[in-house]
Amino acid sequence: MKRVIRNLIIGKGVYIESRNEYRQVMLSGHYALLALVIIFFYLILDLPYGFTQSVVVFSFAFVLIAYSLVLHRLRNHCLANYILFPTLNLLLFLISSSESKETGSFIFFIPISLGAFAVFNYAQRKVAVSFAVLSFVFFAISVVGNYSFLPFRNYPETYQRYSLIINFMIAFPVCVMAVYLLITLNQYSSRQLIESNKQLEKLNDELDRFVYSTSHDLRAPLLSVLGLLKLAENTSELKEMQNYHRMMSTRMSALDKFIKDITDYSRNNRLQIVQENVHLAPMIDEIWESLKYSSDARGIEFVNDIPSHLVIINDPTRLQVVLSNLIANAIRYHDQRKERKYIRIHHLQTPTSFSVYVEDNGQGIAPEFQAKVFEMFYRGNESSQGSGLGLYIVKETLAKLSGTVHLTSTPRQGSTFAISMPVLAPIG
Repeated sequence: MKRVIRNLIIGKGVYIESRNEYRQVMLSGHYALLALVIIFFYLILDLPYGFTQSVVVFSFAFVLIAYSLVLHRLRNHCLANYILFPTLNLLLFLISSSESKETGSFIFFIPISLGAFAVFNYAQRKVAVSFAVLSFVFFAISVVGNYSFLPFRNYPETYQRYSLIINFMIAFPVCVMAVYLLITLNQYSSRQLIESNKQLEKLNDELDRFVYSTSHDLRAPLLSVLGLLKLAENTSELKEMQNYHRMMSTRMSALDKFIKDITDYSRNNRLQIVQENVHLAPMIDEIWESLKYSSDARGIEFVNDIPSHLVIINDPTRLQVVLSNLIANAIRYHDQRKERKYIRIHHLQTPTSFSVYVEDNGQGIAPEFQAKVFEMFYRGNESSQGSGLGLYIVKETLAKLSGTVHLTSTPRQGSTFAISMPVLAPIG
């Protein structure tokens, strides 16, 4: 029933991005639908009494309010409200001023005023106030004054008594509905503000660490290369010169990796998420091909157990960043003491999630450090050649994909990083 009413108000397959605007449109639509039902109800009641002029007024108001619903379906929500609330105010004024006060029809001025404040946003608060003032003026004239545009309709005493009860039973829940919307909109805005503040604090903290660490990590390799260049200038030994060149190459490779990590971090925050078919096994093979010629990768056996036919729906750029960092991490921290060194990639799928495991038999990570490895610029030791951004980028990138990363590790035995993501389409 809820979906039927939603589709009736804004149309099937139509979505409103702003949650606040959606709730305001739905409240306006509920007001219109409820008004149509009430008008139809009183229209039927007035016919036997022969009150033809009130029937004409009811009919005209019915058409205008129905038109406001049409405007909602055409996404012209503002115009719909500008038609709905003046129509409700004017109709109620004409009816309440031309019948006994014992019917209690003037009660409806209260939910109409509250509805105006709930439906119009803060930028349109002057409009809401204007409609509330209009409701009060009409109420005062209809209750205090004796002037009416319609002939007075004299209902039986029994009808008036039941009418008062019915009007109150309708007006009360409508008032509650309007006030509830105002409370929920305020609560939602407060929650959004709290979340924004938390995110801002997180970004400020990351920025402070980012500026400090990047300035250090960008300057350190450059200063090291400058020192090696001075040493190279003062030697004529070829072997010693080659050694200096090798060390300079290592420092510049570290600097290049650090700059690449910064680029990945920036892109993850800025770029829109793209959903495409991803052939996972070829992607992983391509990543290994780009990394296997590094000196750290020598002697490591790479096992890709992902089926070659497997296709998933995901963001290929972000997924490649995640897998590249995890595989590079496994290479960097392999255990040179072991005769057989390996990195194995395998997967697990369920009806709702898809997981990829990057398993190695490397150095492993001590339990006290496992919770820290995903922090920005965290390094397990001072001799680490990593940027301290790799696993942090993995965690943040997966967060963008609504995924998670989990670490299982035993020192001197190896580590397994499991990344899990929701299934967006049939996997196969």
